[in-house]
Amino acid sequence: MFFKIVNLYSDIVRNVEIKRFRRDETSYEILAVLFFRDESELHFREYVFKDGTRKYAYHWQTKDAELIGRWDNAPHWPELKTFPHHFHNTFKGTVEDSTVRNLEAVLAYLREYIIDRNR
Repeated sequence: MFFKIVNLYSDIVRNVEIKRFRRDETSYEILAVLFFRDESELHFREYVFKDGTRKYAYHWQTKDAELIGRWDNAPHWPELKTFPHHFHNTFKGTVEDSTVRNLEAVLAYLREYIIDRNR
């Protein structure tokens, strides 16, 4: 499933590095880095636990490790409508509501940004 999603975005994804992948009958963990054609990177981790709950963080940064933005569901912004899901928007210096909650949604967002930026 992971590579199927990544292949859908091969117009922006230049390379993939799997740092860790662990799976059993009821849960999985993946840590990976996607390298984009604009030289930005997406460092992410995703866990699905036995009870079906998920924990994720999609950390988008420059090749020099400067944060551009991060989507995650750590429960530390209870005032947001989409709590615990949120986006750290470094362009605005804010933490915002987010409906982006999986790799495919992050890649769709990044495709818009990368393609628009390179026009």
